[in-house]
This record gives sequence, structure tokens and C-alpha cells, in this order.
Amino acid sequence: MRFLSWQRSSMFAMVASPALTDGRLVGHLPLTLADDITGETATGGVDFHLMAPQDVAGLVREAVLRTVPGDLAHEVEATKLVHVDFAEPDLPWRYTPELAAGDRLAPWLALLVGTTDEVRIDGPLLRIDSPGVFDAYPPGDAYRWAHVHDDGKRPEPLSRLISPRELLPDTAYVAALVPAFDESGGFAWDPAAGQVPAGLPAFRTWRFWTGPAGDFETLAFALTPAAVPGLGRAPLAYRRGALAEDLEVPGAITGLGGAPDGPAEAAARADLIAYEAAVQALAATDPLHRQVVQPPRYGLPWTADPQATGWGGELNADPRLRGTAGLGTWMGIEGQQELLDAATAQLGGVRAAAHLIEGLACGLLAAQSLWTRRLPAEPARQVHLLAPLMRRMRTAGGTAMGAVTGPDSPLDPALFSSAARRALHRGRAAVRHSASGVVGRDELLAAANRCPPRPPRLPRGLPHADTLGQALGQGPVEAPSVLDLRPLGWGTERAVEDLTGRTIDEDFFTDLAELTAAIEAEHGRCGLHVLLLQDHMGETATRELLVAATRACLFATGWEPNADPPPVGDHPVDIGRLRGAVGGMLAAPPPDPCLPVGIDEVAAVVTQAVDPHGADAPARRRVGSRIGGLPIGDLRPPEVPLGLDFPTWTLLRDQAKQWLLPGLERLPRDSIVALRTNPRFVDAYLTGLNQQLLGELHWRNVPVDRTGTPLLMFWGHVDFAQGRRVAEIRPVAAWDAATALGDVQHQVRQPGDTTGKEDLVIVFRSDLFWRYPATQVYLVRAQATDAADDATLSTTPDFALPAGGRDARVFIGPTFQGAVSRDVVFFAFDVDPAELAQFWLVLDEPPSELRFRARDGQTGTPLGGTAASAAQYAIATIDQKTRVAISGPYLQELGLRP
Repeated sequence: MRFLSWQRSSMFAMVASPALTDGRLVGHLPLTLADDITGETATGGVDFHLMAPQDVAGLVREAVLRTVPGDLAHEVEATKLVHVDFAEPDLPWRYTPELAAGDRLAPWLALLVGTTDEVRIDGPLLRIDSPGVFDAYPPGDAYRWAHVHDDGKRPEPLSRLISPRELLPDTAYVAALVPAFDESGGFAWDPAAGQVPAGLPAFRTWRFWTGPAGDFETLAFALTPAAVPGLGRAPLAYRRGALAEDLEVPGAITGLGGAPDGPAEAAARADLIAYEAAVQALAATDPLHRQVVQPPRYGLPWTADPQATGWGGELNADPRLRGTAGLGTWMGIEGQQELLDAATAQLGGVRAAAHLIEGLACGLLAAQSLWTRRLPAEPARQVHLLAPLMRRMRTAGGTAMGAVTGPDSPLDPALFSSAARRALHRGRAAVRHSASGVVGRDELLAAANRCPPRPPRLPRGLPHADTLGQALGQGPVEAPSVLDLRPLGWGTERAVEDLTGRTIDEDFFTDLAELTAAIEAEHGRCGLHVLLLQDHMGETATRELLVAATRACLFATGWEPNADPPPVGDHPVDIGRLRGAVGGMLAAPPPDPCLPVGIDEVAAVVTQAVDPHGADAPARRRVGSRIGGLPIGDLRPPEVPLGLDFPTWTLLRDQAKQWLLPGLERLPRDSIVALRTNPRFVDAYLTGLNQQLLGELHWRNVPVDRTGTPLLMFWGHVDFAQGRRVAEIRPVAAWDAATALGDVQHQVRQPGDTTGKEDLVIVFRSDLFWRYPATQVYLVRAQATDAADDATLSTTPDFALPAGGRDARVFIGPTFQGAVSRDVVFFAFDVDPAELAQFWLVLDEPPSELRFRARDGQTGTPLGGTAASAAQYAIATIDQKTRVAISGPYLQELGLRP
């Protein structure tokens, strides 16, 4: 960045004197007049007045880029100065009625900031209710209030106006842009001389409210590592009979040192084991085999005998761990509605699906019983019984009823109607006394399932081969082949043409002699055509009819097609040739339009389709189509594995934060403490919580897996690569029976992680994180030398996993962070707590816009008081981003103190 003290037009270079006329600077424009003919010249000039603040009525909105802080801003940092950025770099000095003195030039605008008790907005004026507001704006320092800022990113620099007024915390303020010079060209106020105006024109005004005292720099430097004895361990009083022991239970976040395990803890464990044995002995002596009311046995949903496992034995025999499991049970009761809402949201329609499956199972059992007892054995009666269903059964070409009673079937749909069923009932008199012998629906179906005899084959307009065969004294002719015949001859064709269209009557047969003569002249004697045409008396003689009759005659006399005509003469009738000739004149007979229905086959197909015993029964298909992602199977009630995306530590934060971090009330203000997570606590807590939740879900008939582990998260670690939270423990049913609580085998670990979920935790008690929630907290691996440490701590952190793996990481970000209260926050790192001495703890101020501060954040010394120019003032007061590094060895030393 580059700062300039001022910038304005070169026109001010024409002002030779600081003297003012009517409050304005006067410039002189030199002119020279030359005569091109004579060469004479005359010199002179023109004076002009430069605009002054009195000539400005206001600022256009586009002139101001931004105000910092913005209008109506809250929680503003009281340590920072208010400023305004302008779009044009010369605007703050454009109308200043003064000449620059080197790097010093006062702006014609001033940014006045006052409390709501000191100033107020009255339309276009800023009313001054307290003259003391001008004490922060001495005219002699006015040159410091504005500068030009060139960041190299904008096409041209911007200008900035700063208010030197220091702010108070938790105070409401009014800021205003006002002219700093009056109409005479002098400064508008001078507190030292007692010159204080009652009001000033306001070109732009806005309001804002400051927050609590301090900023990131002051709050970060106030942090101090602390040692808090007993932090992370909660007291537990064990009382039974004469035994009274005071124990300590490590919380979810506990100290770096191990939990005490002395004589008191051993005595409490022995007493609890003896109590369990006494309860079992008492139950064994009861003659009615009644159970004795006793404390819950944690682990029963996942193993028949929890005491036989390593983790179950610890959980039920150690009062501290049993108390932690009981804490999980309590949280399950307190948060049951929240947990049930999460379960319902995840399960979606499983409960509705379970209800459908239950109804399907009941319906199928009833249907199967009816099917077995009431389905008739005769196929015909089965078809009648299932006929109403056949109207709704779909096939490739329509319905099953349409396939049975289609155009090629002798069966009529009316036979299967409800009216026919009533009319043809065996008990009706009309059926019993039927003359046809039909006594029921099955007999009627058999009688109706017969095709009528085929009609005689007589193609329209052509002689039929059977007729021809009868005329010749032979039987029916069957010859489907069509003959390819040669032309009949010129004379025969002409005779056929002359007769075409006439009515076949007595006169027709008189003129038929011409056709007979032509046939005899060209082919030989033949009279068969006359006999054939006599069957068509009264019809119109078509050419097809005449040609067919002629060719029949010729083939009967032995004429070969596609050959030379036979010699004229008498020829005997060849019946074989006659059949071939006549058959060639006929089209192939159409297929039989009627086919009897196979009642047995229909019954088999329909019954198989609706049999409720089948694996693909209609009811199964119908219900299965409504349930997605859940197999129906053998119709047992479904039990769906449930895995809730629910970080369960929030239940402790909301209901029992003294167990999340015991002793947090003793944590000093502005302190840092190194602690660790407690996997044993997490295992015991989640065991009790899951057992309680499973019981509640089963009591409410929620169809979940009875041996599942719905809650696998305590902290709710996030896999940033996948953008979702991941499980932290494995399902309890998968825990090795030989392992103890907190074992790494119970945990879901990342590749290369050997320590599991016993992670380093850094706890802060400070206002820093609710004031600056985007603060970056991370670890930096210590280097071999101080110079190397300085170089590493000064670089931008890179959290990518290096090629050397987890152990080669230099910068380590938190895997999880949370807040116990507004001022108590913690950050967890996947680092062995014993390795804290190898790291620095670093805090980075979050990115923000450019700001200027009144005082040094560490010493409180005023800044910019000795600046000789506006550029130097900007450099002296600019707010530098803060990075704080805290010694890991020192944190570890304090954290290990008992």
C-alpha cells in the first residue's frame, strides 16, 4: 500500500498568494496576445476565483464509497477510528481555501463524531449540544485527517477522511461529514480561542453503537495460560450402608493427568460388586422366579451378559463409569423429544411402511385360508368364480376377459356378467327344468365353448370349385395354388369383351354362341363354360366371370398354360387337371375365425396370477410398489438400522455442563488451559444414552434395529472432504468382548491415527471468540532454532496433509470446536496430549476491512501524535493484523499440575 498526504487539481498552482477574496483563493491565468502581421506582443492575465466550501450545497451519493463503521452498526470496536472513503482522490482538498505547505494541507471536510448526548441531527444541520465535541479536532492537526490511499488494485487511488475522536465502549454515536471552513475562509471552529459553532451543515450523517471494551489485539494479549487444580474432574459421593467414599469422575473434557484410582475407588468397586452378587442371590432364592428390582445392567441390548465382557464388567462394576452411563440415560430422558424428532426425520415413512406390511401379512393369511377352503376344483367353476377379477387383469393386448371373449372366441362376455351369474345359479328353477340339459354355469360354459360350422366357400363373382366338381360328378376340390395362365387368344378375348356387362338370361345364352365358336376355333371343342354360367342367371356377366368360365372349360379339355394351344378336337375330361385349374382361380381359404377357449389353461393362468400363496401375489406387488428402499421379505415387522446425525455433547452443554467440563466455574477470566478428551467417558455415556433411546423407540413402536447403536457421535467430528459429520464410535455390538471402555478398537479412526479419540483440547475463557468468532486457532510444530520458529510462525499456514503423513504435519488445525458458554470455548486437535510440548498454539485475527486505531493495543500509547504529514499519520495508526503464539511446553507444564 502507498499513502499520499494530499492530492488536488493543478489549477491551484496558479494561485500565487494565500490571500482570500470573499473567502476564496484567487488564481491568475497569464495570457499573451501576438499580432501575426506586425509581430507585436502584449502580455497580461485573467484572475479567477476558486470554489470554496461555502459554494458546496451537498455531496452526491456516489461520492462516498463507504463509511466505516456502517450506518446502524452494532458491537463496533471502540479502539478503532471512524473513517470515510471517497471515490475521487482529490475530493477532501478540492475546495480547501488554503495553499499546501509541503506535505501538509488541511481538508475542507471534517468527520465529526459525537455521542448522542453531544450532537444531534436536525434536518440538514448537525446541532452541537456539547462544545467539548470539538476538543478532539484542533485546527492545527487538521492536515492529518485525510490522505490518499493507493493499493495498486483500483484504476485510481481513493481518498480517505479519518476522525481522530477516540470512542468509548458501549456507547451510541452520531457521525457527520461537515465543512471545516466558514464563509470567510477560516477554520469553522477553534476550541482554544473559544470559537465553537452551534451547528454545521451536514452532508452525510449516520449512527452506530460501540461494543464492549477492547479489540482482538487487546483481548488476545490479555490471554494467560493458567493452572486450575482439579479442572475436568467432578466430585462423586458413594454412599451405601456404612460405606462412604468421596470419588472423582473425569468429565468429557478432563485434565492432562490421569484420573485418581486409589483405595477409595477400590472400596467403592468392591462394594458395588458385592451388592450385585447379593441381588442375584436373592433372585435365585425366590420360589416364583421373580426378578429383584436393581440398578440397570448397561449393555443388555448388545450382549446377553454384559458382566462377561471387559467393557461391560467395568461399566457395571465401577461407580464412576456407572454414574457416567446413568448420566447418558438421564440425557436420553431429558432430550427424548429432540432425539425422537431426529429419528422420525431420518426414518421417514418407515413407520407407515411397517403399518402397511402388518396389514398385508394379516390380509394374506386370511386370503390364503379362504383360497384353500373355498376355491373349487373344476377349472370351469374357477373361471366363473374369478371372472370379475379377469376384467381388471391386464394383458399385453388388453384385459384377461377380453382375451377370453375376443373376436375369435365362441364365448360372449355376457356369460360372465353378474346377471348371468344370478340367472344361471344352480338353484334356480329355470336351470333345473332346462330342456337342453344345462344344469349350471359350468355346463353352460362347456356348451357355449363350441364354434359354429363354417359357411360354404363361394367367392363373389367367381364359380366355386365345389360347384364345378359337383357338376362333373366329382367331390369338393381343394387346390390353394394360383395358376399363371397365358392369354386366351384374340378371338376369345374379343368375344369375352362383347359379352361383358350384359345380364345373364336367355338372350345372353343365344349370343354366347359367339364365345363358343371362338373357343372352338382357337382351342378346340368345349361346352363346360355354358354349364358354369347357368349358375349365375340374373347376374351381370363380368369379365372375370367370363374368363374364369372359359379357362375352366379349356383346362377340362387338357389345355396346358404357357404352352401352345392344343389341336382342335374332342378331349376327355381330366378330373386332376380340372381340380388344379379350378383351384388356381380361387384365393387361399381364410383362417378359421373361431377357436374354442382352453378352459383348463385359462383357469391355470388366472389362479396362478391371483393365488395369495405365491411370492408375487397381487397384494404383495401392490404394497411393495408403495414402499421404496425397504424389502418386504417374509412380512415380519421391519427393523431398520438407525444412525442419527446428532452430536450428543450438546445435551450435556444444555442440561449438565458441569459434566462436560467439570470445574469450569473456577477457570479464571482471560485464561488458557490445556486438557484432553476422555474416551472412557464417551463410551460409558453413549452406552447409557443409546440403551435409553432404544427402549424409548421400542416403547413407541418405532421399527428400529433392536441391537443397533443409533447414536455414534459425541463431539460430531466433520469430514470436510465429504462435508458431513462422521461417526466416532463403532456400533456397540461390534465391540470386542475382551476390550475395556475407551479402547481404540471401539473408535472410528482416520488412517495413521494411533491414539484414537484421546485428543488434545485447548480451553479459553475470554470474550475474544464471541467478539471474533472467525478467529483461526491452530498448532505449529516447533522448529530446531528460534530463528526457524520465527520464520515458521510468520508464514501463512498450510493445513494440507504432507507426503510424510500425519507425523510430518507442521500446521495442524482443530478437528472440532465448541462453546460451553458465551465466554468458554474449546478447540480439539487430533494430537496426542503428551506431545503438546512439540508445538506452538497460534491465534490469528480474522480478516477484515482496513481500520485505523487510536492507541497501541499492548501499551495503550496514543498513535500518530508525532506524525509530520497525513501519510505518516496513516502509517502510524493503521491497524496491523495480530498473530499470537503461545508456548506449548508452558501450557503442558501447567496442565499437568495436580
